[in-house]
Amino acid sequence: MPSLVVRPGGTVRLKQQPDHLPDFVVMACASDRAWIRQPEWPTHAQLCVRLTQLAVPYAQVS
Repeated sequence: MPSLVVRPGGTVRLKQQPDHLPDFVVMACASDRAWIRQPEWPTHAQLCVRLTQLAVPYAQVS
């Protein structure tokens, strides 16, 4: 099972996010929440989402 590591400065995608939308940048994390924004948004414009709303990529196993 892949683990999800969310760190400020990293990028994430939401579950069922359309492919044409860019990844979100993680601004901060606390408990079960993450504050994210699009790169072209001003830094004060952020979304607060639960970590369960983020898509977990599958690890490439060879």
